Amino acid sequence: MSITIADQYYLKALDDYGYCYNEVMENLNYALSYDSEHADANYLMGKLYMEQFQKYEQAEEHLVTSMSIDPSNVKTCESMIWLFIRTHRFKEALKLIEFTLKLKGVLIPEILRLKALTYELMKQFDMARIWLINAIQESYDDSYIEFLQAELKRIEMKQQMIQGVRYHLE
Repeated sequence: MSITIADQYYLKALDDYGYCYNEVMENLNYALSYDSEHADANYLMGKLYMEQFQKYEQAEEHLVTSMSIDPSNVKTCESMIWLFIRTHRFKEALKLIEFTLKLKGVLIPEILRLKALTYELMKQFDMARIWLINAIQESYDDSYIEFLQAELKRIEMKQQMIQGVRYHLE
């Protein structure tokens, strides 16, 4: 298997991501000009539009293109879940989370954390708590477990606040 010109430009963009966004954009445009159906280049372009420019419609176009080419691309699925969360499309996020959890190579604790975050934003704190506990149980990284425990504390604090408000309203 040889590396195409589009692959080379994608790898350059990937290497620059987080450091030099004008280089990333230029290399992704080159990659997509050589192969408009390059799944990874479309994924990274979607991620760039979402994270750096907050242009969610353009981000979605590229992420949908990437998913249509390679539906088992875990990176694309995770970015699409984030897009759904950021645009308050929680039901779509939950559906895609269920699909993503079945893919090979997925980091289960990270996807379960996104599921918990989705429930948190929907104000379903009990469900968020359950999924964070599941994420902790699936995790094998001490620092990630500490992160998840901090997330769990935040959820529990919100639950206590809401219980306090309900108590005063009754």
